[in-house]
Amino acid sequence: MFRKWGNWKVAQRRVAALAIGALALVAAAACGETEATTTAPAAQQPAAVEAPAMAAYEPVRISNCGHEVTYTAPPERAVTLNQHATEVMLALGLQDSMVGTAYIDDEILPQYQEAYGQIEVLAEQYPSREVLLGADPDFLFGGFASAFTRPENSPPRDELLRLGIHSYLSTGSCSTRERALTLDQVYLDFLNVGKIFGVADRAEALVEQWKTELADLKSQVGSGASAPKVFLYDSGDDAPFTAACCGAVNLVIEEAGGDNIFNDLPGNYKTVNWEEVVERNPEVIVLIEADWSTSADKEKILLESESLASISAVKDQRFVVVPFSSTVPGPRMPEVVKTLVKAFYP
Repeated sequence: MFRKWGNWKVAQRRVAALAIGALALVAAAACGETEATTTAPAAQQPAAVEAPAMAAYEPVRISNCGHEVTYTAPPERAVTLNQHATEVMLALGLQDSMVGTAYIDDEILPQYQEAYGQIEVLAEQYPSREVLLGADPDFLFGGFASAFTRPENSPPRDELLRLGIHSYLSTGSCSTRERALTLDQVYLDFLNVGKIFGVADRAEALVEQWKTELADLKSQVGSGASAPKVFLYDSGDDAPFTAACCGAVNLVIEEAGGDNIFNDLPGNYKTVNWEEVVERNPEVIVLIEADWSTSADKEKILLESESLASISAVKDQRFVVVPFSSTVPGPRMPEVVKTLVKAFYP
């Protein structure tokens, strides 16, 4: 997946990147961005998409998290900086337009593993600024705002643009998103990236497929069913970290016909106390599987704590395990909704 520079713009960008990189540490303190951080069966792996002919590419203006950019040609050297960004690209068959990826939390979906194996992994987490710019990207796709807010890892988005490097941030991580995340906003990332890379038809087909799958799942639940009360247990021993009103986890719980017991709290996630969990008495508990906080560890806490024994979900042991990578906006959302529907309505 290594390419020659191809034209003078790429060469010019490489020179500029190296120059900026040399001054990066000095300027780092002055760099920053204020955007806040914050999966129905996945589609069959599409074939790689060849870059559209220049004559066929229609310039497109994309508005994303307060940044508006006009693309006159599809990017050729993309780097993805979080797993859901990587899987969006792979779902659209854009692996041949990628020269690097980073920060994978779980195993890549099976249908994308072959394509993923062709792409250089720049770092286990975020690459250093030197490594990132050394990959000579012309497009960076971040799943979380932190991809662009750490000076030691990446210049902020405005500076990237001055270097000739376009960037895109998952809509679910926009600081300007004040209301609950919607499916339309999740779909927007696929549609925008499809337009940017000249594969809008493919993106539209995927979105329509997922809309149909989710509509079918909802019809299986039925309008007369009573929504179970659901608690999302992400992490935390003494004080649990859980889903609030406005993020992707609340979205998939609601799409699966559940009632998030903390959907009255603002933001994507909140730290609460166990007394509140006991009082709200969830009927189902969703356990996030992650390296830093395993579902087994959380289940042990729930089952061995006398103070939590009265919770309905604990008494009935109604636990459902969901990988962390399935709780962020991306191609996994239909599948995780299906998993939750089966758990909520056995």
